[in-house]
Amino acid sequence: MIAKESWMDSPDIAATAFARAWSVYRLIHSGIDDDDARRAGLQRFIRQRCEAGETDTELLAVEGLKYLKGLEGVPED
Repeated sequence: MIAKESWMDSPDIAATAFARAWSVYRLIHSGIDDDDARRAGLQRFIRQRCEAGETDTELLAVEGLKYLKGLEGVPED
């Protein structure tokens, strides 16, 4: 298990995973603005997964896309 300090030493893992997931999501959903509320949710989701010990950027990106897919059809607050 990766300690939280380890995650903080490698923020590029989260940034890379986020960039991949968000760019793929926006390619599929061309009408989504870059400042859409889902963007912040995705960042938070990936950060939490990293803090939990996940270090695989590809897996994080896929999990991020699944997270975004799960938000579809859910009304925004």
